[in-house]
Amino acid sequence: MTERSPATVVDARADTLRALAESTVSKSELAAQVGSSRSTVERSLRDLSILGFVASTADGYRLTTPGRLALDAHDRRTERVETLADAAPLFDGIDLEFDLDPALFDGARIVEPRPHAPYRPVERVAALVANATHVSVYTTRFLSRHARLYHDRVLDGMTGTFVVTDRVIEQQRSVYPGDMREAIDLGRAAVRRTDRDDPVSLVLAETPDGPEMGLVVYHDGTPRGFVGTDDPVATRWARDLHERLWQSATPL
Repeated sequence: MTERSPATVVDARADTLRALAESTVSKSELAAQVGSSRSTVERSLRDLSILGFVASTADGYRLTTPGRLALDAHDRRTERVETLADAAPLFDGIDLEFDLDPALFDGARIVEPRPHAPYRPVERVAALVANATHVSVYTTRFLSRHARLYHDRVLDGMTGTFVVTDRVIEQQRSVYPGDMREAIDLGRAAVRRTDRDDPVSLVLAETPDGPEMGLVVYHDGTPRGFVGTDDPVATRWARDLHERLWQSATPL
């Protein structure tokens, strides 16, 4: 049996798995498709057969069900790593007091500011909230456009739970006096204060199409970027994190 781990074999033999994904293929056809010698293809088939990912038939070789799942897992992992590389500049020099779930980057949309559009990341939050029936929000940074957006959507019937810092509360009351109290009195918003100061805004939006989350990362008070996804694992992570923050925060 190969001494390499199954994950290492799949990484090395992904081209072979992918060539077998559509139909049964002979050794010679496989060698032509992957551009390798017959001996290299034979080694690939042997390694994958030992793992149970490839099976021999009278017509050639085919993927087994585990082999197909292994290829899917490999492709998802590759996509996640590539997205993490794209998102890495957002977190340069950023200290968070909570761990990010890797699922946050599965199929994620990364939005960074541009010289002519510095608020592109926070505009993605507006897109999240626009269709939401409920939002769970944690933020340590006040943005006037978000404060007004949340207020207007609450008046339209959306509900929300907000974990914010004293600084955000003070700025909210200064810029839009009465808005927060109106939303609370309507029974559509609940607010708790926190002493945490993670440089982020986390928004979990419950929508008719399912939950979706977004994370805005700030540097020196300026939005550095947005990461958003509707991946079920990521939205569960966001919901669990917000619940922990909510439970540890202080009611107004």
